[in-house]
Amino acid sequence: MLTFGELNDRHAAILISVVLLLVVLIAILFVLSVVEKLSKRYIVMSGTFLMFEFACYFALYRCYYRIGVKGFPFIVYVVDNIPAILLIILTILVAVLTLSWIFFFIRWNKTHVTRASVKDAINDMEAGIVCSNEIGVPVMVNMNMEYLCEYITGKPLLNANRLWEVIENNELREGFEVLDQGNSVLLKIPDGRIYKLNRKPKRSVKMLRNEQMNSRMRNLNDTITRVTIEREILNLKIKVHDNLGRLLLSAKRYLISGEGNLEEIISDWRENIRLIDSDLDPKGTDDYKLMFKTAKDVGVKINVQGMLPQDAARKKLVATAMHECITNTIRHAGGDELYINIVKENPMILEFTNNGKPPESKVRLTGGGLDMLRSMVRDYGGDVRVESSPVFKLIVEL
Repeated sequence: MLTFGELNDRHAAILISVVLLLVVLIAILFVLSVVEKLSKRYIVMSGTFLMFEFACYFALYRCYYRIGVKGFPFIVYVVDNIPAILLIILTILVAVLTLSWIFFFIRWNKTHVTRASVKDAINDMEAGIVCSNEIGVPVMVNMNMEYLCEYITGKPLLNANRLWEVIENNELREGFEVLDQGNSVLLKIPDGRIYKLNRKPKRSVKMLRNEQMNSRMRNLNDTITRVTIEREILNLKIKVHDNLGRLLLSAKRYLISGEGNLEEIISDWRENIRLIDSDLDPKGTDDYKLMFKTAKDVGVKINVQGMLPQDAARKKLVATAMHECITNTIRHAGGDELYINIVKENPMILEFTNNGKPPESKVRLTGGGLDMLRSMVRDYGGDVRVESSPVFKLIVEL
C-alpha cells in the first residue's frame, strides 16, 4: 500500500496545499467568530479545529520536506508510514467538516445581528450618519455621509467637527447654500435638493441614558416599597394567626385548670382583636396613610413636628424616605419610634431620626434603598445627606 513517504512531489504538494487551504479557511472563520462574538462554545470549537488542522499541516510539511525533523524520528516514522489513502480520506473528512462550519457560520450570520449586519444596515440608510468622538474623529460613518461630505466640501470626511464648521461658516463649494443655522441646518445643493443636517452632542445621549436609568430606578423603588409593605403585612397576618392559637390555648387552660393570669389573657385578647380589626389592605390609601399604617403594623410610632408637604411629587419622595427609615429603624437600630422634623419650609428640609442605637460605623449612601432615594430626590432638584453620630440622621432637602 502506498504510504505518504512514497508519494511523488506533485501529489504530496497537492495534499499539503489542500490542508493549508483548510487551515486558512478555518483561521478566517475563527477570527470572524471572535469578532462577531459567537458563543464561547463555537469559539472554542473553531479554535480547537484550527489547532488540529495546523498541527496536521505542520507535520506533513516538515516531514515531507525534512525541515527541522532530526530531533523527532518517531514522528517522522509515523507520518512517512501513514497510508496515503488514509490521509486522503482524513483530508476529505476535514474538508467536509470545514465546509459544514462555513455553511453554519453563513446561516448564523444571516439570522443574527452582527457588527457586519449593523454596518450594512447603516450603509443602506437613505440618510447620512456620522458618529465621532469629542475632537471630531469619526468612529462610525456610512457611505451616504461620506459621499455628501466629499460632494459639498470636495474633501473626504476626516473630522466631523471640521465638517460642521465648514457648513456653519458657509465655506462650501460654489452652488451650495445654507438656508438655516443652529442645531438643525438646511442645506440646498445645486440640483435643487435640500438636506437637513442635525447635530446631537454626545452629552445629549448621556442625558437620555441617565433619564432612562432614573426612570427604571424609580420603578424599581416603587416595586421594592410595594413588596416590602406586602411582606410586612403578611408577617403581621401570620403573627395574628399564631397569637390567636396561643390565646385560645391560654384561655382554655385558664377555664379548665385556672392556670395563668386573667388580666394578661384579657389584655392579649384585646391587642389581638385590635390587630384583626385594623385594615390590612393598603389599597386605596395615599402615601402618608400607607406609611403611617405600615409603621403601626410593624410596631413603629411616627412622630412628626411640622407640616409634611402635600403636593404629589414631594409627598412621594417623603413617603419613600419614611419607608426607608422605618425599615432601618427596625432592622439596624432596633428602635420603635421614628421622628420627622421639618426644619425649614422653603426650601423644605426634613430630618429623620429614631430612638434606636446609633450606627457602629459611618453610614454611606452607596447602594441600597438610601442610594435610590438620593437619586430620586436629586432628580427632583433636592439632595440627601446622612449623619452617623451622635445618632443616625437622614436629612432630605426638597
